[in-house]
Amino acid sequence: MSTSIIHVVLDTGGLLAKYYRLLPRHIFKTYTTESAVNEVIDSENRNALTDAIETGLIEVLKPGGSFYLRTVEEARRIGEITRLSKTDLEVAALALMLSERGKVVVVTDDYSLQNLLLHLGIPFKPLKTNGIKTSREYSEYCPTCGYIPAHPGEINCPICGTPLVRRMRKAS
Repeated sequence: MSTSIIHVVLDTGGLLAKYYRLLPRHIFKTYTTESAVNEVIDSENRNALTDAIETGLIEVLKPGGSFYLRTVEEARRIGEITRLSKTDLEVAALALMLSERGKVVVVTDDYSLQNLLLHLGIPFKPLKTNGIKTSREYSEYCPTCGYIPAHPGEINCPICGTPLVRRMRKAS
């Protein structure tokens, strides 16, 4: 009986939890992005992560540009773009890229990232939370001038400076 490898993508929380140490290597292959690695700054976790990368427990990959663009576009469409960081978007894009190779799962407690993954059809596993059960869509905009956010992490409108508003869309 052959076992197919499951590709596990860790966000920063998964790296800090050292989740890569828990997975049997004959079943799981673990990945992350350079931006997630750069978010691990305390020396204990940084040293453990460096060792894991050097010994092949974790492979650091950059998602292809087309996968990143698809991920950003979906985040905009569902109204999550301002709640997601560049790292979150890269983690989702990497998972999307790896999904073409076989089974993939993302380890994350980030609800906005989980929502994006649901919309992309990518399974996730929360660490310390129950995770979300249903996908949601939001409208994000500037209530003063109507600007629609286009970049991760935007808080204020770049045109008029008004704080951006986010509302859940009603189901159609």
